[in-house]
Amino acid sequence: MESTPVEAGDSHQGPHSEASLSANFIQGIRLAFFLRPAVDRNQAPKASWSTLVALVFLSVAIPFLGDFVQVGPKGSFSAGALPGVLFGVPVMMVGAWALARLAGRVGHTLMLLIAMMSLAIAIDVVILVAQLIVHANSARLGSVGSYLTYMFNGLATIWFALAATLAAVRLLGAPKRKWLPAFFAIGLLVNLPLGIDRYRTLWSAPYDEEVAASYQRRRAAVANEDVFYLQPKLLRQQLAALKPGKRGVIDLYFIGVAAYAGQDVFMKEVHSVKRLFDERFGTTGHSVMLINNPTTVSESPIASSTSLGLALKRVAEVMDRDEDILFLFITSHGSKEHGASFDFSPMQLKPLDPGRLKELLDRSGIKRRVVVVSSCYSGTFVDVLKGPETLVISASAPDKTSFGCSNGADFTYFGKAYFDEALRETYSFSEAFEIARPVIAEREHEASLGSSDPRMFVGEGIKAALREFVSLRQSAVKRVQTPSAAHSFPKGH
Repeated sequence: MESTPVEAGDSHQGPHSEASLSANFIQGIRLAFFLRPAVDRNQAPKASWSTLVALVFLSVAIPFLGDFVQVGPKGSFSAGALPGVLFGVPVMMVGAWALARLAGRVGHTLMLLIAMMSLAIAIDVVILVAQLIVHANSARLGSVGSYLTYMFNGLATIWFALAATLAAVRLLGAPKRKWLPAFFAIGLLVNLPLGIDRYRTLWSAPYDEEVAASYQRRRAAVANEDVFYLQPKLLRQQLAALKPGKRGVIDLYFIGVAAYAGQDVFMKEVHSVKRLFDERFGTTGHSVMLINNPTTVSESPIASSTSLGLALKRVAEVMDRDEDILFLFITSHGSKEHGASFDFSPMQLKPLDPGRLKELLDRSGIKRRVVVVSSCYSGTFVDVLKGPETLVISASAPDKTSFGCSNGADFTYFGKAYFDEALRETYSFSEAFEIARPVIAEREHEASLGSSDPRMFVGEGIKAALREFVSLRQSAVKRVQTPSAAHSFPKGH
């Protein structure tokens, strides 16, 4: 049985406009949550131009409030954003007219437009509250906060399309055969235009000259002519400083790659891990760092797939490939499609996907490999890189994000648990993973985050070499800690 359409009218003005606005707002909440509209004449909201004008003001006030809460009172009003915010009004007007015409009820266009704007405002309020909660916890959420904001915007688009379609067919009494065309009409005439990128920030943060100057310095760092010509020299110096290992002893060679220049946490993480490996795993003279960060462009070679390939080639030349082990650590952002992000704006660096990394490793000729990739979706590297002579660890599953890459942090969640904590307790790279995994899960749970689900694969061939290496490191530490017999006992009696 089809619902009876709500009659539209233009006569409900003056003292009734307030009551009409509240009734339409309540109706909008019902429609947004897919409930049937009020059709009883005593309960149904009245359609009027005054109500429409009030809804337009509300559609501006809600995003303004959201911007104000996030920026604070020291911001300023951005009048230039008004066209972007108000763009939805004519778009919805066209959509309402098209739907009313589709149902053969053009005279109900105003009623449907008011219903669509009311339910859109209800959805906007829900999404705004969710975004404000994310903003309040941005320090704890790190990069996942941006991901959640993006997800909320996508959810709002789908939500509106479904709710507006259902509202239209119910309010207009459209026959079922027109439900699908109505959905496509909403998508094409409303959702698609509203998806156009436009400036919509009504309350902007005050201009900060220091922040702006810092941003310009970061962008200009790698574009500096001196830095441009210095880069090949820095890479040659680091690679030339690599020393051969001792014959008959398993030596560890370390390559640390901080691939994303936009946040300092990756640079800090590689510096910390390099110090840890030099002190604890004997990699002094066997270490290379490739770093994308404005503060280190005059000290460290930048990270790219090209520089990584050259570093791998040089390590392979210096090491004993039949006994020594490479430990490659890459930390960055990541995506399902492209692997680990290599980014240093304004340079255009190619991302490092698992296939490309495997190609670089195979081409170098390095046999024994420990590869740790710390980024979102880094589990994609595990299946591609696994082999009998490889131990490969990822900070997340192929379909999961990792956490903790905020600009002020010294480590990501994975880096803190695996390198800074677990590898200070054990010399075993696989055992450290087993120690770190529950610690990461607990921290994610405490922060109300999803599970990153780190992954590990250990090839059968590398197990014996790693056991021998662990034994050598433990023996070396005991020799340092245990006094020699000559110092332990007095000579004679």
